[in-house]
Amino acid sequence: MRKFFVLVIVLGTFVCAEAKDKNRAWQTGKVLDSDQARRYLGSVNNASATVYGSTAQATGSSTAVYKVTQTYVIEIDNYIYIGEERLRWRWSKPADLTVNGPVIVETKKDKMYILADDGEHEATIVKKILKETPDK
Repeated sequence: MRKFFVLVIVLGTFVCAEAKDKNRAWQTGKVLDSDQARRYLGSVNNASATVYGSTAQATGSSTAVYKVTQTYVIEIDNYIYIGEERLRWRWSKPADLTVNGPVIVETKKDKMYILADDGEHEATIVKKILKETPDK
């Protein structure tokens, strides 16, 4: 029974820590642009060999490897952020955003969190640009 209570306390601690991380300071921004890139990284070779007595038969194939990223250009207050989301799986989808439309976003250190209809997306900020203010 004691092990059960320790497990409940440990799991409760992790749940509270996870919930604490999800409290975000959301801001409203504007999507300026979005683009998807597919970069060829090389190929992975697969080889197999079968031995029949004193003879051997070898077969091989190669698979192309790509890095697929979605780039977002988002304006928040006096800054323009360029963020890159890595789409790791074939079925991964980027945030469904409309160019020149509003977006709910939070920036924290080198990460940008985008709240879209299909959930939260995480992108790495690759550039932060200060907009020029007109001289008065």
